[in-house]
Amino acid sequence: MTTPADLSLLLFDANAPVSAAPAALVAIAELAAPLARHGDNGLFIPSGTLQLLSLTTANRREVAQHPAGFDFQIFNAAQRRRTHASRTRLGELDPALAGALPCVEFALIRRDAQVGVYRYIHEGEAGALFLHLLDLPPFDPLAWAQASAAAQRAGEAAAAVRALLGDDCWYTRWHPEMELERKFTSRRIPDMWRLATAFHAAAGEGRLGDLVLEIDRDFQTMDYESHIFDVIGDPAEAGYISFIPQADGLMAVKRKWFVENAELRREDFTTNQAIAFASIGEHARAMTPATVRRLQPFRRTRIDVNLESLATGNGFGVYFDVCLSLDGRAGFAQVEVEYCRSRTFKPLREIERDFERISGVVEQFLERHEPGFQHDLYSKLDFAREVSALAA
Repeated sequence: MTTPADLSLLLFDANAPVSAAPAALVAIAELAAPLARHGDNGLFIPSGTLQLLSLTTANRREVAQHPAGFDFQIFNAAQRRRTHASRTRLGELDPALAGALPCVEFALIRRDAQVGVYRYIHEGEAGALFLHLLDLPPFDPLAWAQASAAAQRAGEAAAAVRALLGDDCWYTRWHPEMELERKFTSRRIPDMWRLATAFHAAAGEGRLGDLVLEIDRDFQTMDYESHIFDVIGDPAEAGYISFIPQADGLMAVKRKWFVENAELRREDFTTNQAIAFASIGEHARAMTPATVRRLQPFRRTRIDVNLESLATGNGFGVYFDVCLSLDGRAGFAQVEVEYCRSRTFKPLREIERDFERISGVVEQFLERHEPGFQHDLYSKLDFAREVSALAA
């Protein structure tokens, strides 16, 4: 956690004309942020938790006699009300800013003997995320000339990584053609909603170390049928092809390549395909020269809790699954830990180490809450084969 006065936000005028040069600093907010969390890659500020200690502009400085609420987020109505109040206060402090639209771009945090500069990236209901951009030598963030120089350096560094900005909120992925996944399986199906919500609460309350809930993807549920084809014969083609009907009448198609169950497998997943359900067999045969065998379908109910590491920027999904044959005669529960994506201005790093660490966190959680789960390699293909054998 940060301590009082250890977090400063640099504000810029969103109404200023866009130019190639970094924008000019318009204000500094010095804040107490008792619930903020930061690591080598990220800074997470929970919504509605900032307390203003001082405001500084080029012309004026105000020290709050009593800590007052401060906000910069605009995702929901409550955030917008708080942000409007903060902007109003800034305009009253310095009339020169009355027509400005102050927005936060950078956060400053003392990191050992340096000042860490984090760039604003993403916000949502729960809070806002910043990514570590660079470290600067120590300076007084309340000294306007020094803060302006730091803002200039930060703006130049941000411009250098702007090419990474896109609709995916700066996400990238290590080996996008591969799936890295660990499984914990139970033949007895417990209350998976209870497990998923308990795990979600643990992450949201900061009980999972540097892991925070991924903004806008923290909790997801889905329920669908999987119509699966066993691909057999040629080892280079072996695995399965699965067709998942979408609610809009289109089709999602998943293919995995493997001879034996493993944690690292080649995978391809595409959605929104105009494939008629009646033609999925024909489509499967067209996807591979190997032999395909249609297996019994099953229904999958999945609850996702998605996490992001403030230390590395690596994101992982923890999936609480129930799979049932369509006739209800067979089923199992499974908790999966899967590497999904990364969000960082630095080279990707420590993905396998994070995978092991987060898998260990999940395993310990299951031991405490539902000890019937066992670490194994049991796959959906195994289940579909078993259900097909029962139906034969």
